[in-house]
Amino acid sequence: MTAAVGARRRVWKATLVSVRRAAQLTAVIRPLPEFLIVGTQRGGTTSLHRYLSQHPGVLPARLTKGVHWFDAAFDKPESWYRANFPTEVARRRARRRLGYPPVAGESSPYYLFHPHVPARIASVMPDVRLIAVLRDPVARAWSHYQHNVARGMEALSFAAALDAEPERLAGAEQRLADPSHIDLGHRHGSYVARGRYVEQLARYSSHFDDDQMLVLFTEDLDRDPGTALARVHAFLGLPPAPAPTARRWNQQPPAELPDGTRQRLEEAFAGPDRLLAQRLGVEPPWRR
Repeated sequence: MTAAVGARRRVWKATLVSVRRAAQLTAVIRPLPEFLIVGTQRGGTTSLHRYLSQHPGVLPARLTKGVHWFDAAFDKPESWYRANFPTEVARRRARRRLGYPPVAGESSPYYLFHPHVPARIASVMPDVRLIAVLRDPVARAWSHYQHNVARGMEALSFAAALDAEPERLAGAEQRLADPSHIDLGHRHGSYVARGRYVEQLARYSSHFDDDQMLVLFTEDLDRDPGTALARVHAFLGLPPAPAPTARRWNQQPPAELPDGTRQRLEEAFAGPDRLLAQRLGVEPPWRR
């Protein structure tokens, strides 16, 4: 990260803090969101968020795609979270303009993987609608690693990082029970664990009905975003809207996996992918 980029991020964060503090004064008239995009990281959540934001009936979080209350800031009061969303007055105005009720939401892709987030969400918003976007776990792991390297958060080779993952994640679930704890090893070093999707979906099923979660595949979102978005709009109770016109966000230039790591990852994900197919009743596109 360059000094200029770092300076811009600091200014943006200071502005965000200031605006949130001001909005907390009106938190009582700021309803909680109707939907959450919960993950997966490097799965296309930014693109889905941007596509959804093109629908006139969607009111995204006010200043940032992901609020991260349930994973990294759950020690803050509910008023802090509500401060990120439009007021009831803004919602009523939108409803009069549209002729139907709008929906608000946010996208925090660590929500899917964090072990305590499903219970936290259920304790506050038991009727929320949840959207998960799943990507080929091999490609996701490699993209995650490249993303970390680009941000200066990973110094090991990919193979060495895979070797280090069990130690990085050891004990994280217990530590993360503390709502003020942020575990960088769990958050950034989870290349393989984040691809075991069936475990993460099972945690949500312990707290939500299956019809509260829509599972999409990144590959389908890339191939036919209009059809994927139509499913999301219907899931959220929104009328149909034109297919998105914008490009994918946060895509990385293609790069070959290092020798040996593809087979290693494919073997690691073979079992979880079979369980995922059984759970969803459909073979994921990367296994077809």
